[in-house]
Amino acid sequence: MNDMSNAANQGNKIVTGLVIGSVIGVTVSLIDPATRKRTMQKFENIKDGSTRIVQSYKDNPDEFKKDWKERFHRSSDAMKAITNDTQRLYKQIQSTVRERSKDLKEITEDFKQLYFQSKRQYNQITHKIATTKDQIIESSEMKEGTQLPAVREDMEVREKGTVLQ
Repeated sequence: MNDMSNAANQGNKIVTGLVIGSVIGVTVSLIDPATRKRTMQKFENIKDGSTRIVQSYKDNPDEFKKDWKERFHRSSDAMKAITNDTQRLYKQIQSTVRERSKDLKEITEDFKQLYFQSKRQYNQITHKIATTKDQIIESSEMKEGTQLPAVREDMEVREKGTVLQ
């Protein structure tokens, strides 16, 4: 029983603290003249709107009910139209995404094939380069006594009898 009274006291303390905190917060915020003015304007607007609604109901309750019923139906119709438009848009987006995802899968598959083809061709080319390099090196290896072919400059030097030093 003692635990329940402690819980009730704590609950009361929380509620009391919230109320006191709210009052302090409102009081502090109303110290600012601009905030105070906006708050007063909002209260005036709410009060004026409420007064008009109450007065309209008092003056002609049947007309008031009819007017609000029409407003409700218009807003209900508007909400139905919005819901239908939203559903159509959702279906259109869903259909487009489905179609595009097929395209994307196809493009991905094409890219994958292109990648593997390119990789295979690259490997073939690098193999040909390596083979050609090996052939060039093998054919140009000098055996003893083999001389490199003379170039035109070498021949001109020989003809003139000039010896390079």
